[in-house]
Amino acid sequence: MDTRTYNFGNAVFHFFHIAGKQPMAVLWIALWQALLTGGLAYLAWLTLGDFYIWMFQLAASGAEPSETEMLARMGGVMAMMPLISLGGIVIALMAQGAWLRLLTRQEIAAVFPFRLGGDELRLLVTNLGLIAVGIGAYFAFSFLMVIAAFGAAAVFSEGGDAAAGVAAGLVVGIGVLAFLVIAVFLSVRLSAAPALTVLEKRIAFPAWGATKGVFWPVLGSYILTAIIIFILSFVVGSVVNFAMLGAIWPVLGEFMELVQAGHEPEPEEVLAIFAETLTSAGTITALVAAGLLSVLMRSFLDAIWHGVGAYTALSLQTRPVEDARG
Repeated sequence: MDTRTYNFGNAVFHFFHIAGKQPMAVLWIALWQALLTGGLAYLAWLTLGDFYIWMFQLAASGAEPSETEMLARMGGVMAMMPLISLGGIVIALMAQGAWLRLLTRQEIAAVFPFRLGGDELRLLVTNLGLIAVGIGAYFAFSFLMVIAAFGAAAVFSEGGDAAAGVAAGLVVGIGVLAFLVIAVFLSVRLSAAPALTVLEKRIAFPAWGATKGVFWPVLGSYILTAIIIFILSFVVGSVVNFAMLGAIWPVLGEFMELVQAGHEPEPEEVLAIFAETLTSAGTITALVAAGLLSVLMRSFLDAIWHGVGAYTALSLQTRPVEDARG
């Protein structure tokens, strides 16, 4: 007999339930995700930041870069960016696998929680399937909207260009609303695929049956989870923004003093002020702390979002999910 249960509140707070049972595991995964993400962001800054600073310095001095130097610098950027993008995909995949192992099977890999193993390979296939559905739906919608808009314009063309334009716009507007409804429906029905893939150690895509009969509770869970994530993002974002403002405040103060003195700073002065401020120990400390706090919170928010899918997958088991969670 089917004894499946789905509790709206437990779905929303599934991550917090697991975090209460295994707080060190949660902190360990989040810390590694933050460190790897922060390291990749720093590498991207070294790659792009150096290039743009060089361009800004040239513009400020009015000098023209040589073709050889421009090609050399652009070549370095173009060579590194695909590697950085690939690194971002790998980190995201490993983080997803680590979180879902903890949220579904309550497992965490020893020492280094991230892996590139069977779970990640199956997740890669599942995620590619989800991406393919999204892209396919988008192009199908675009194609149908073009046909419908031209058809409506042709039908109402006898009323003049204005009538044809209104008809085409109305058709597109209704079509966009219909697409949003379909997109939400598909997103919810397919949402448990990654978690079910990890829980059952198989490629579970599309996992259509995972949300059968519980569509509205799952949708409500995601809506409430999105609200929680928004609130947390706002609070932490405010703290990070204040930290950033504190880091660059000396720069703003110097500019204000120059303006009050009636002095228009030259580009070289602007660069010198920025360089002096951004290389000071206090500024670097504030920026690093704000950056780490930001990526650390991003890790937790990812896990909170994964929690709904994990609970949905667990609710398919033949015993109540509360028992499955221990």
